[in-house]
Amino acid sequence: MEEDWIQFAEKAEKDYLVCYAEACPLREQCLHWLVGQRMPDSKMTYTCVNPRSKGAATEQCHYYRVAKKVKIAKGMTRIFTDDMPRRVEQGVRKTLIKRYNRTYYFEFRNGKQLIPPAMQEEIRQLFRHFGWNGEVKFDGYIMDYEW
Repeated sequence: MEEDWIQFAEKAEKDYLVCYAEACPLREQCLHWLVGQRMPDSKMTYTCVNPRSKGAATEQCHYYRVAKKVKIAKGMTRIFTDDMPRRVEQGVRKTLIKRYNRTYYFEFRNGKQLIPPAMQEEIRQLFRHFGWNGEVKFDGYIMDYEW
């Protein structure tokens, strides 16, 4: 858990959105709350959730991020295989570029941007949509929080 607290403190230093809603029923499991608890005294300004805004500090808080590590993909340089039909590769690539723009597509591809579980599933669904039912292999995985 100490490693986690170090990560939380690093996020606090990097202008991560923090929360101090004492009445929030989700606070003990929320990354924004936990990062806020590690906010250094030397930080004069930061971005914070307004606890009085609609939906904040409730079971349906829009900003809630569960403090649980998940399997996040890193890189997709090997996502297209030799036995894959060209139309599948072209369709998936064009759709991803259209959805995320060329810059982000290449950052995801090269592992500079991590690929969260929901996006991994979205990519798998794209392959199925274009007719590929084989395995979709990302370059690697790490266990981390969905910041």
